[in-house]
Amino acid sequence: MNISPEKVVAYFQPILSADSKTVYSYEILGRYIDDEGAVHSLGPFFNDLNTTNEEALQVDRLVRRYALKKYAEEKRSEYLFINIRLAWLTQFTDRPDLMLTLKWAEEFGIALEKLVIEITEEEFNASNSYIRAVLHYKGVGCRIALDDYGKNASDIDRLAEIKPDIIKIDMDYIHKSEKSYYYREYLRSIADFAESVGIEVLYEGIETREQLDICTALKGRFYQGFLIAHPQASMSDAVIDEAIFSESIENLYTVLQDEIAKTETLRKSLDTQIEHFLAENPFDSEKNYNEYLAKLCQELSNVWQIYLCDSHGNQLTPNIASSKKVRPKKLVFRKTEQELYENKNWVWRGYFHDALKSVASGQRSSISSIYHDFSTKDKVRTYSYSISNDIFLFVDIE
Repeated sequence: MNISPEKVVAYFQPILSADSKTVYSYEILGRYIDDEGAVHSLGPFFNDLNTTNEEALQVDRLVRRYALKKYAEEKRSEYLFINIRLAWLTQFTDRPDLMLTLKWAEEFGIALEKLVIEITEEEFNASNSYIRAVLHYKGVGCRIALDDYGKNASDIDRLAEIKPDIIKIDMDYIHKSEKSYYYREYLRSIADFAESVGIEVLYEGIETREQLDICTALKGRFYQGFLIAHPQASMSDAVIDEAIFSESIENLYTVLQDEIAKTETLRKSLDTQIEHFLAENPFDSEKNYNEYLAKLCQELSNVWQIYLCDSHGNQLTPNIASSKKVRPKKLVFRKTEQELYENKNWVWRGYFHDALKSVASGQRSSISSIYHDFSTKDKVRTYSYSISNDIFLFVDIE
């Protein structure tokens, strides 16, 4: 592709923030204008295997300088995402203070704290020699973002060493999350991990309302994609669909409230059933647990199985399955298989943590969020009830 320098420009794609529901940043994207005035993406040029690293660097520098000048001329105050290939930093490994992006920011009077240096995570596995240059960006006040996080093999060692401020989730995973709970749960695990270590999450490539709703529900501060706003020539008059973004955020509140209400209704219903049973059938640790649980199980609605654990998570009984409801064939266990669970320890399970927390806060019962059973892969919740200080009842619910 023959690209004339005077034809190279930068476009800017808005990135919205969930906390303000407005633009947090703009990402710089390369464009060129052909002889007829049509605007084309430079993505094919940068991704072409025939484009040398030097050619890509020269064109990208034109884009970056154009963008920084435009940012200064329009007197913007939002953050500015700048894509940098690690290979381009080789010449600055020993003299990171000479990096042109920093010099141009100083030339145009742009605060370095407003720049977000975006590194492609796949490239990040290349060499430790780049780390010094990346850390220099961080040291002078720039924020660091890792692009396409989760794509191919994530380099947790490098992630821990650099400690980026933001990770951008690979858009392919976001698109696939519409059809697969595996991808949704993988995205959730990334968001939980990022939150626990103080890294913000940016979801990019959002093209449908369903994708946006999935991402807002997964937790994450930043959102980017054609559904919200296309790349545009100017930041001052950017066209942004803030309404659909705000609707998704507000809808999340409604969904969360509904889920909390349904969960509490279910928990209180089971509380009532169990407390009624205990009042008529006082628990006696000297009785036969299995017969006692079998009788209780028939009193409960929409239950798969129940069992007892001690306060240290050790299962005291087999799993007692309900006979009131016919379970799918794949969920039916033979008695010997049920008995295999006796004496197992579940202190490592999330629902046992919930049980301990509920008792510590003065509640006798708790109910877990929905999860997929290890054996059957079906959706299940686990309810707990503290029969005594030493005995927990666990109920697996459809």
